[in-house]
Amino acid sequence: MMVGVSSPPAQSADVTPVMPFEKYFADLRGDGKFLRFNAFSGEIPGKRIKALLRSGHVVGDRVLLSEDVAVYFPDGYIVQSQTRFGKYIPKIGIPTGSVVKRDHLTENPRYALVQNFDQILGKECARSEYANGFAALRIKRDGVMSLVLETSGLYDPLVEEQTTTYTVTSAVQSVFIGNQGLMPELLTKCGGG
Repeated sequence: MMVGVSSPPAQSADVTPVMPFEKYFADLRGDGKFLRFNAFSGEIPGKRIKALLRSGHVVGDRVLLSEDVAVYFPDGYIVQSQTRFGKYIPKIGIPTGSVVKRDHLTENPRYALVQNFDQILGKECARSEYANGFAALRIKRDGVMSLVLETSGLYDPLVEEQTTTYTVTSAVQSVFIGNQGLMPELLTKCGGG
């Protein structure tokens, strides 16, 4: 027995950061429960699953949550989340494909979260022109990185207004962000590649 040497308390090596926007959605639901990256997909409550999504030829390794967040878990563990913020969304009961006039739309209350991206996703560390808009990378201290694609608003012609739609793809490992043509450049600009 060595005197004067103490060991640190035991801690789990499996750090699973909370997915972006989950704390906000948990507050809205009032249940205080949120999903984490690297967590087992079986922990997703059935009542939160809105639809099964297809990944190529595979059905069942991606789901759409009730909050319109797509979650990807190719090997049973959550590795990616993706959501979109448009200023306008279809009114309740009107499918996206049926929107043909301004009266079918309402302002998206979640669009206000865009103003909190620095707090929720971390500060922007790289930005590049991409397609018909911009791509930005944000990396939080907990290791979650988010690729934010900024494009023209989906319903701009109907609302006769220029808005921005933000598509946020988040993961702990860059390989799960997708868009491997863009990610190396952004990671390099952020000092992580």
